[in-house]
Amino acid sequence: MSVPVLPYFFYGTLMDPDVLGIVLGHDPGPLTTAATLSGFARVRVEREPYPALVEAPGLHVEGLLMRNYAPQDDARIRYFEDFDFTIEHCSVEIGTGPETALYCGAVRNIAPTDIPWSYADWVREEKARFLKVAEIYMTGFGRLDPEAADRLWLDTVREIYGS
Repeated sequence: MSVPVLPYFFYGTLMDPDVLGIVLGHDPGPLTTAATLSGFARVRVEREPYPALVEAPGLHVEGLLMRNYAPQDDARIRYFEDFDFTIEHCSVEIGTGPETALYCGAVRNIAPTDIPWSYADWVREEKARFLKVAEIYMTGFGRLDPEAADRLWLDTVREIYGS
């Protein structure tokens, strides 16, 4: 008997099908289930092109669920999260009620700011550069240990974003 796989709740760059395709190494298909995570805000991370979640009673974050994925997809998502995020359980609200999901939760080694992060702004202003970063970074999947992967990410962001 197989254990049901929990869906992933994506709230940042992984909501974008182009980014998700690079991360998974294949077309992810549509992410069509809208979901809301209550009690959090989506904010910019200092010197990074992606968001983090911070606890924020009374607020909520809109995102999308990815339901169908293979163990290799899960491993690639966990690699992409750069070892700075932990994969945690959460309860999101979907059209039919609450559902348990996985999300990239508690952070270490990064500094969330108090500046809101907007998906629409990111698409308009940063997506093209971020796709290059993701492509380069994912070449390290299965080859790099966490320390080397972190160096690759930081060097690539610095090179492409010029910071």
